[in-house]
Amino acid sequence: MAMHELTDAEREKMLGELFRLLKITRWHPDRAELEREIIDYLAKNQPLTLATCTADGNPHVSVVDYVNDGLDLYIFSEGGQKFKNLAHNKNVAVGIGTSARTITSVRGLNLWGTADVFNDGTAEFKRAFALFKPLLDDFEQKTGMPASFPPGMARIIRITPHRMVYFHYRKGIAHACWDREEQGA
Repeated sequence: MAMHELTDAEREKMLGELFRLLKITRWHPDRAELEREIIDYLAKNQPLTLATCTADGNPHVSVVDYVNDGLDLYIFSEGGQKFKNLAHNKNVAVGIGTSARTITSVRGLNLWGTADVFNDGTAEFKRAFALFKPLLDDFEQKTGMPASFPPGMARIIRITPHRMVYFHYRKGIAHACWDREEQGA
């Protein structure tokens, strides 16, 4: 049997019928509403799955904690394959999802963007590092010692989204798309 890719119209019809059966009013948030929804979701959910590509084109995923500043995501890390991959290809994909394995509990975000890596000592690192203060304070409280890293070891990845697709079935949101180009950035 031949494969069939859903058209946008077919997807909308299918989702409309699903929400009708679930007795949930479909909501198509405007750009500002969608950004608020996404920022709220990012602030309350952990972890994310970061997808990068090796030099020979093989996919690599890392499950990592993050903080957000608006729609930008920040990952604090000491190293790993993700940094090797980002050195030759800054394009990334991110997935964050929550579900209680029921159709109405589906909530998540798929994101495509670019990643920039900042080393300690740079202004952007210092600014982003401040976003991690609550996590570092928690580390110190639980271990009795401050988090410390040898010079040059700690790095921060900033992910700037270019496209996002958001789902929140309880609110009637499915496949809500956000594109950076639409805001003229």
